[in-house]
Amino acid sequence: MSVRIKTLSRLHLGFMDLNGNLGRRYGSIGVSLSNPYTEITITKNRTLTIKNANRVLSQRIVSCIKTFSDHYKTDPNVLIQVHKNIPEHKGLGSGSQLALAISVGLSKIYGIKDPISEISRIMGRGKRSSIGIQSFERGGLIIDSGKKLDHNANPIATPPETLFRFDFPDEWKFVVTIPHQKQGLSGDQEKKAMGKLKPSKDISEKICRLVMMQLLPSFISRDIEIFGKALTELDRQTGLFFKPVQGGIYCEKTSYKLINHLLSSGAFGAGQSSWGPAIYGLALSKEADMLADEMRHFLKKNKIKGTVIVASASNRGAEIKNIKDVNPNKLKTGRSSGTFFQQNLFEQEVRPQAEINQI
Repeated sequence: MSVRIKTLSRLHLGFMDLNGNLGRRYGSIGVSLSNPYTEITITKNRTLTIKNANRVLSQRIVSCIKTFSDHYKTDPNVLIQVHKNIPEHKGLGSGSQLALAISVGLSKIYGIKDPISEISRIMGRGKRSSIGIQSFERGGLIIDSGKKLDHNANPIATPPETLFRFDFPDEWKFVVTIPHQKQGLSGDQEKKAMGKLKPSKDISEKICRLVMMQLLPSFISRDIEIFGKALTELDRQTGLFFKPVQGGIYCEKTSYKLINHLLSSGAFGAGQSSWGPAIYGLALSKEADMLADEMRHFLKKNKIKGTVIVASASNRGAEIKNIKDVNPNKLKTGRSSGTFFQQNLFEQEVRPQAEINQI
């Protein structure tokens, strides 16, 4: 049996409370996107083999498989075919989606019935936010509870619960600009940066009031103008949390230019997703393509290398399909070309296609 999984990217719109003096920390706000996405196929195999992944992505996949197989005592020898992958370290949630796609796919193959919340914990996801987890499960606009703190004021291992989850309007779109050169923080760098913060309670109070009295009411009433203003201010206030470690409200000077141009070109709201560098603008569906074209022109004029996409929010979770009796050699990759790796899990050795035997 094979399992094919298509996951969602997400925009991380902000945190409600990094102070934590009420017994919880973080409290994330985010929305699932239909594009870009990660799509993989997992098939039982004689060796651990990875197709259509560069060396860095291949090693990340191997790390996920090793974490899963070490915990559940399963056979790590599978074929992973990467059909699409979310751009990495751009603030779009690629790490969580890859880990969940692999671990949930392996759970299907080996008959493991643990809930996604438990699998996420085992895979090291949900340490601060559950937006990626909830995007995988259900999609939509999501606000989580934040991480409960123990008696030493350290976050517990369990991912945050979902406080609110709403379908996002079909008539609203996001124009997402992804600069190519800059990468956002992740892993140990992100952990170190978070440890340097001394969050203000005043900022948390402003954000919570903004969310409860403007962001959510305008969303429910479908007032895109007020909702967009709330998004912009939420992003700005969240940026004040991180100003000491990223050198400003946004991760780089270019981000200020991109956000200002989005707003001056008609976006109802704009901001930086997570650590960036991805920048988003909120638009009506009928105006989104024109706004995207304006951003492409702006990138070209200012010699900024990047990609601009129009993305709908997704109100459904990951797509998971079981495929029976598949020959691994005949799986279509969905790409015209790619790299083929066979991986020795324990020696951490990656070899190109020319050096390995036919499966």
